[in-house]
Amino acid sequence: MKLITRFLYLSAAGIMLLTSCAKEQTESYDKFENQALEAWMTQNRRELLKNYQPEGGYYVEILAAGNPDAKPVNDTACWVKFDFSGRDLSGNIVLTRRANEARQLGTFTKYTHYVPFYRYCGTENTSLMEGTFLAMRNTLHLDPDYAAGKGVDPEFLLREGSRVRLYLPSRIVGNGVEGDGGYEGQFDLSAKRPLIVDMEICDTVKNPLEAEGSLVDAFCEANGGMVMFTKDGEDDSEKRPTDPEDAKHPYNRAERWVSACDTVAQLYVDVRYDPAKELAGDRFTFSFPVGSERNEPYNVGFEPYNGSDLEKKIAEALVKRFHGEGDDYEAYKGVADLDADSVGMEGTAKIWYIGRFLDGFIFDTNIDEVKQIIYGEVRKTGSAHSYDVQNPDLITAFYYIVPHLKYGQWATLVTTSTNAYGTTGKSGGSSTSTSSNGYTSSYYDYLNYLNYSQMYYGNNGYYGGYYNDYYGYGGLGNYGYYGGYYGGYGGNYDSGETTTTTKVYTDIPSFSPLIFQIYIEPDGK
Repeated sequence: MKLITRFLYLSAAGIMLLTSCAKEQTESYDKFENQALEAWMTQNRRELLKNYQPEGGYYVEILAAGNPDAKPVNDTACWVKFDFSGRDLSGNIVLTRRANEARQLGTFTKYTHYVPFYRYCGTENTSLMEGTFLAMRNTLHLDPDYAAGKGVDPEFLLREGSRVRLYLPSRIVGNGVEGDGGYEGQFDLSAKRPLIVDMEICDTVKNPLEAEGSLVDAFCEANGGMVMFTKDGEDDSEKRPTDPEDAKHPYNRAERWVSACDTVAQLYVDVRYDPAKELAGDRFTFSFPVGSERNEPYNVGFEPYNGSDLEKKIAEALVKRFHGEGDDYEAYKGVADLDADSVGMEGTAKIWYIGRFLDGFIFDTNIDEVKQIIYGEVRKTGSAHSYDVQNPDLITAFYYIVPHLKYGQWATLVTTSTNAYGTTGKSGGSSTSTSSNGYTSSYYDYLNYLNYSQMYYGNNGYYGGYYNDYYGYGGLGNYGYYGGYYGGYGGNYDSGETTTTTKVYTDIPSFSPLIFQIYIEPDGK
């Protein structure tokens, strides 16, 4: 993309005149849109007219009051987790975080983590849609009669459990709205168009680092227990045993999770994880959910996250892939064998992995058999990831854990975002490419343009009708050769020769704890 800058020299009076005109145009459009939105509300939602919010110029509908004991969102600056769906005034979905809606629209993907949005909500807006920010931070003024019918206070504040529908003018929506990364709707919303937002406040978090640390601890406690080693073993903590025969050594103790580093909190490793033992019944699989009632297992009602025996299927695939059936697989020797080789601080290794959120959703893996189970396809054949401390390209957690693992060993790690993708997370998105029978996209554009011109000039168009009457024949319209042959190209053509591929990259939100199941490839294999 090229950025072309043109310099325009104007007098001060000319600049003031242009500024004044632009301001008048904006004010004029805002006034017109206010009238249009009010007219729409009068025709469709008359009972909400008195729920008009002067700051922002939007209307509010209360769907659920929420938890009366919960602090309101505007009590303090916080991170807010909220579910939402956006529609235009005709009811067409523009974007959604809800799997069921995406499924109905045909935009659902197994690469998308359909969970509530998680964003900072402070005294100044930094990243939220302006309309949702205004509703969260301000007191919502409701018609007293309407509020009484809903059983809420006329001076209403959003809090955990609150569900509202906001009718927003374009000036507090943004310059158009579109979904991405599996959150797409039926259409994109053009600029200067109102938006209806259904929003539910799921949770508010004042300290996200503390909150995710608590989630990691809760996950480990719910999945076999944990212990935090410290350097000196003081304050009722333990010092890491060095004797592999010690009953409190990580390979022997009752707790499943141990701290990976004496000085790093909420980074735990299970060095005894082995899918073969899980299948044999010697170990148990992950338990989701953990923590409070708000943290539920990822279950959208569709395969593979629909309550099916997913963990067993994954374990079976891992055993078959890496243990084999009667081949020369050799399980790692374990820490008791002092001659067994660890990766070491300067060593290199080949790593196979499965990356997950704490609700069980798998966001990444390089193991093809797992890809097939989760996504139903293998878009690109996976290969072992090269671990090399001299060329670090993994999240920090791996560099604390992998050096202490043996070649040929399984392990599982769980970490807060501090040692993963941090406060920024990792952006998701979608990219679409089309190929068909050697035609390029520009050729499709030409054919679409040609078809449009035929519709305008042809039998059903102005000129088609005029010339048909005058000359006795029709133009190149619906009944013409090109109109019939090329008419469906670029969207409706169904010969099977056109292939459209959409790749979805999973979004990893800010402050996301993660789980990794990893396998260190035997040295030299």
